[in-house]
Formats: sequence, C-alpha cells, structure tokens
Amino acid sequence: MEEQSAVGVNSREMQAVNTVLVVDDEDNWCFVIKRILQKAGVGNQIWTACNGLEALEKLKTISATGEKLPELIFLDLKMPVMDGFEFLKEATQSVELNLSQTRIFILSSSSLSKDKERANAYPIAGFISKPLTQDILNDILR
Repeated sequence: MEEQSAVGVNSREMQAVNTVLVVDDEDNWCFVIKRILQKAGVGNQIWTACNGLEALEKLKTISATGEKLPELIFLDLKMPVMDGFEFLKEATQSVELNLSQTRIFILSSSSLSKDKERANAYPIAGFISKPLTQDILNDILR
C-alpha cells in the first residue's frame, strides 16, 4: 500500500519545479533556502531578489522575453524598498504578468495573525514561518 501524506497525496508523487524565485532582503536566508532547494533537487534555475521591487522587475523582464515565469516564489514580508505586501499587490494587478502557474508562499519570521490575514487576501499558496525546512518543502511539492 502506498503511503499517504497529511494532505492525501501519494508521497511518491512530487511536483516537478524547474524555476524558483526567492525574495528576501537577508542574504543568509537566501543562501539557506537555495541550499535546501538544491539539496532536494528542486529548481534548475533559482533566482533571488533582495526586495519586492527587484523581484517585480525580474518577473517583468522574464515575461517580456517570453520565458516561463517561476513555478514557485518564496516571499518575505518585511523588506526595504518594496515589502512583500506591496509586491503582492503590484504583481497580482500587473497586466504584464500571468502568475496563474506560479505558487507564491509567504516565508516570513512574522507570526502576527494580522500579517497572515492580510496575506490571505492575495492568491498565495500558503504562509510559512521561517525557517524553510526539508519537511516543509516536501509538503509544498506534494
């Protein structure tokens, strides 16, 4: 009998993810997240951005060249220049970006319920408290 996860998906059915965007102003978190992704064999391309504006510009550039947008985005909330909420507002309202095939996960050190409620007003796939772990990544990919 095949093992079932908590969400009822066969544990051997992992979703392939070729491109990932990590948006975080902390270099150390970007490094850790990239290492976890690489160790799991996730993402042939892993892009990083240090704030929401840089991420938004990167996505618009990718879209303009006709490349496929990332399947997965890990987004911090508290960043300078443009925070995660501002990014979500701009990215989801942009006519230049089709994020219908992109799953956005908030990856934040914030445990405030108001941040979770505010984030849930956007089409996010989930809210994860830092740090990202291999187990959490496995759950995301199922």
